[in-house]
Amino acid sequence: MSKQLNEFRKTLKENNIDAMLVTNPFNRRYLSGFEGTGGVLLISRDEAILVTDFRYLEQAAQQAENFTVRRWQDDLYKSLAPMVAEAGWEKLGFEAKHIVYSTFNEMKNKMPVELVPVEEAVEKQRIKKSEKEIKALRRGAEILDRAYDYILTLIKPGMKEKELALKLEIYLLRKGAEEMSFKFIVASGERGAMPHGTASDRVMQKGELVTIDFGAVFYGYATDMTRTLALGQIDQCQREIYNLVLEGQQRAVYAVKPGMKASDLDAVARSIFDDAGYGNFFGHGLGHGIGLETHEQPVLNPQSKTVLEPGMAFTVEPGIYIKGWGGIRIEDMVCVTEGGGETLTLSPRDLKVV
Repeated sequence: MSKQLNEFRKTLKENNIDAMLVTNPFNRRYLSGFEGTGGVLLISRDEAILVTDFRYLEQAAQQAENFTVRRWQDDLYKSLAPMVAEAGWEKLGFEAKHIVYSTFNEMKNKMPVELVPVEEAVEKQRIKKSEKEIKALRRGAEILDRAYDYILTLIKPGMKEKELALKLEIYLLRKGAEEMSFKFIVASGERGAMPHGTASDRVMQKGELVTIDFGAVFYGYATDMTRTLALGQIDQCQREIYNLVLEGQQRAVYAVKPGMKASDLDAVARSIFDDAGYGNFFGHGLGHGIGLETHEQPVLNPQSKTVLEPGMAFTVEPGIYIKGWGGIRIEDMVCVTEGGGETLTLSPRDLKVV
C-alpha cells in the first residue's frame, strides 16, 4: 500500500464517510500513480478501485499498482452504481471543489448512496511534498536554469516576444518537458506592467526591460521561474526599481522558515515596497504552491492562514508594475526545510544587460 493512499484513508474517518470518489485528475495521479486523462478513484477503508474506460485499461494496470482496475462503458455514474451497491457503502464523499452542480445531480440520480461533500482532502495532503517529489522539483528546476542560460544567448532587440517564447518552448521540449506549465509571459517595455502579459507580436526594443516568466512539467511536476532582463543600457529609475524588487525577493527567500505564517512571509517583501513608496504597485500575492499543478496550496498572500512546514514548496515572486512605464518581477521556487528554505531555481538574479 502506498504511503499517500494509507494517509488519505484518514479522511474517511474524519468526514464520517464509507468511501471517497476522487475525480480531479491531479489528485487521481497523486493517489494512484495513473497518468491517463480519463478515470476516477473509489477509495474505502479496505478497497482502492480505479475506474477507467477501454483506452486506459492496460496503462492503469501498469501504473496504479495498489488499485483494482475496473472498466466503465457508455455512462460513468451508471457504471459506478453497482460497484457502490455491491460494496454496501451508505455515505460516499466527493470532491466538492471539483464537481459542478449538473454533475452532482447526475451522480445523485444514478448512484444509490448518500453523497457527502468533502473540501480539498487530497490537496491538504499534497501541500507537503515527499523527498521523491522534492527531487522531481529540484531536477526540473535545474533544467529551467539551463533554459535561462539559453535565453541570455538568444534574446536581442528587434526580436518579437512570441519568437522568444516559441524558441524557449522548443528548447524545453527538447530537454524532456512533458508540456509547458502555462502560456509563457514575455512582457517588454510598457507591457511589463501586466503581471500576466503573455507573449505578443510586440518587437522588443533597446533600452527596455523584459520580464520572462516560464516553466514546464518534468517528471510529472510543474516548474516556474521569472527573470527580468535589460535590453541594452537602461536609466537610473529602472535600475533603482529593479534593485528594490530584488531586495524584496531576496529578503523573502532568506526569511523562509518552518513555523512562519505565510502571511508574514508575504509581508517581508511587501513592507520593503511600502517603505519605498511602491506598495500600491505590488497587487498580487507573494507566491503560490507548486507541485503536480503550477498553482496549488499553499497560497502566500496577506490573507493566508497557512503556517509553513517542512516539505512545502512554493514560488517567491514579488513584483512592481506601473501602468505606462513597465514592470519588474523576480521569481524562484523554494522548498521549506527543517533549517529554513532551499532555493530550487538558482539562475543569477542580478540585473543582466544583454
